[in-house]
Amino acid sequence: MDLCDYSNIIPKGMLSIVLEAHGWIYKDSLSYQDYTLMKPDFYPSGFVLAVSKKAVIICDGISLIKYNGNEYSDIEEMIEQHGKDIIETFPKWEFEMEKEWTVMKNGEYVHSFSSFDQIAERKKLRC
Repeated sequence: MDLCDYSNIIPKGMLSIVLEAHGWIYKDSLSYQDYTLMKPDFYPSGFVLAVSKKAVIICDGISLIKYNGNEYSDIEEMIEQHGKDIIETFPKWEFEMEKEWTVMKNGEYVHSFSSFDQIAERKKLRC
């Protein structure tokens, strides 16, 4: 099964190129096999995805995921119970509540997004 949907799960190497093209300094991300996990729900709250001189993109919020008759408060809990290959079943997960990537400038909320195709240009956000 090809997990790549170019929104939540993308090819490795693509994220840093797109963030830098949008004016951000890429910091870190998680991966699985040959993919970068873009969906914020894969990350702990507070995880720093990218920065600029004035702003930061961090993971924020809470998750509620339904899978196979069970509810999970985060993906790490799913991985602990089922192993990392649970990610192969990602298309079957139902998200009741989702985390977001939040752009913060001087501690203030500026913008948020939840998928790769929603990354905003830093200059448009004045960050």
